[in-house]
Amino acid sequence: MTPQEAVEAPGFYSFQMRESFENHESKPGELWLNERTPPWQRTELMRMGYKLTFRDRSTGPITAVMIDPKHGTFWGAAGNHGEDYGIGW
Repeated sequence: MTPQEAVEAPGFYSFQMRESFENHESKPGELWLNERTPPWQRTELMRMGYKLTFRDRSTGPITAVMIDPKHGTFWGAAGNHGEDYGIGW
């Protein structure tokens, strides 16, 4: 994937780890998946015993910068869940 394809891909949120900044309990096996998650992935996760909830937005804004050493360039990318951008210098 290019960085832009990666930040636009359907994401997920896991309740496996305890929240560091708020008092959220750990809920192993519970996931929020983006509604665009392909059916085959949903089926496989359910087969593995995960409790799934589907949401329009499963993550916050995502930005990324990739270094392309072959060409000496940077690739910036930003998801569509905010007014963000990825830059590098």
